Amino acid sequence: MGFSLIKNSKKLISLDRAPDDIECIHGVRTLNAIMLLISHKSMALFFNPYINRTQMASNLGKPWTVVARAASFTRIRSLCYLDFSLLTLSSNNLKEVGKINVVREIVSRCFRLLPTLGALILFCTFILPFLGSGPQWNLVVSHHATICKQNWWRNMLFIHNFFGFKDMCLTHTHHVGIDTQLFFISPLLVYMVWRWPRNGFIALGFFSIISTILRFVVTYNKQLSLFIYFGNPVSKMFDTADYSYILPTHRLTVYAMGIALGYLLRHCGRDFKLKSSHITLGWCMASGFLYQSVIIPSKMGDMNYKYDRLDHANYAAFAPITWCLVFMWFIFLSFTGNAGFLGRLASWRGWMVFTRISYTFYLTQFPLFFYNVGSMRGAQQYSFGLLVNLKENLAIVAASVFLTLAFEMPFQNIRTALLKSGSKPALTKKEQTRLLNNNNNNNTDNNNIVKKDISLKSC
Repeated sequence: MGFSLIKNSKKLISLDRAPDDIECIHGVRTLNAIMLLISHKSMALFFNPYINRTQMASNLGKPWTVVARAASFTRIRSLCYLDFSLLTLSSNNLKEVGKINVVREIVSRCFRLLPTLGALILFCTFILPFLGSGPQWNLVVSHHATICKQNWWRNMLFIHNFFGFKDMCLTHTHHVGIDTQLFFISPLLVYMVWRWPRNGFIALGFFSIISTILRFVVTYNKQLSLFIYFGNPVSKMFDTADYSYILPTHRLTVYAMGIALGYLLRHCGRDFKLKSSHITLGWCMASGFLYQSVIIPSKMGDMNYKYDRLDHANYAAFAPITWCLVFMWFIFLSFTGNAGFLGRLASWRGWMVFTRISYTFYLTQFPLFFYNVGSMRGAQQYSFGLLVNLKENLAIVAASVFLTLAFEMPFQNIRTALLKSGSKPALTKKEQTRLLNNNNNNNTDNNNIVKKDISLKSC
């Protein structure tokens, strides 16, 4: 039954909510996934040849493109870690933290991630290289398949992000490794906040500050850049990824922020009401944070901009924090019912369906991008419309649904069955009827005994 297509399809499109669900997180995750798709697509487009390359560079030098270029490296990823850390806490009520079985949670996570990831690695290593050809096929498809044949085991142990981008099997899966490593330490962080709230928050603040300092110092000393600017060499981008971008220590700040927000939501509850003046003040502060993370860095996107290590160090250290503070404020307002129309929109039940395919939606993007880039046989006319390819997007959704129904959900069902093996099995209808009849007979016998005892006492 774990592999039942009918059962899993119904579960996939189900709109039933869990009692402790944070409704708006599904809308935020959907927005995050769309932004991430556009960001990844913009990277894939740079592989293609264009007949208007100069115009392309000029268009990308517009100030408003800061939204895409900055998000590619920092803000979207930060929101991912906020999302996952918040869901880590939302799925387990803080009142029950003391009863959490850490080994059970780790095994449960491995059952969810590994089968799907392993299936994708097998496909990209042994099947995808034989499905097409083209001028860049060996560069973007066969080359990665060769790397996966050698280093696939790193992905399955969730340590592939420690070995650098150049030797990483399916480089886009580094996020899975980072999140899993942070997940392994999350029980300790959550327990500290639950058991000793004051000291727990001090510890979260300490880890966040250390992580922020690490991002600043490494970016400044090694002259890295988490912002894609004109003239940024590819070698420097690889250094940025290896020394900062794919390290869990540099992502701990936002993960700790998510845990703190989760505690705040549980502590305040859904009926926590704010005055209109407080809501207005909060939105003003959120607008300031948004300005700091989006508008101020726009100068680095100008074609005539010269690299300044202090600009990029400040951006690497503080932009993830300010960006996530905006969404933390929105999530808090939505959870407590103070966000109005936007909160109701983010809490729409339909987003839950996309949340269930979000993991596979993330995994399947680059293999499809690689296929299209590798099979491209002529130069194109560049335009921003290339970022939205309806046929390609539908293929990604279809592949995500297939991977979810064929691997992720079946192994989640197996995980649930195995983890519940220690509990009493559910009774069938015949067993329930038999037990009910036995109870009735026992009750009748007990009544007769009581009556006889009463009559003897009266005598």
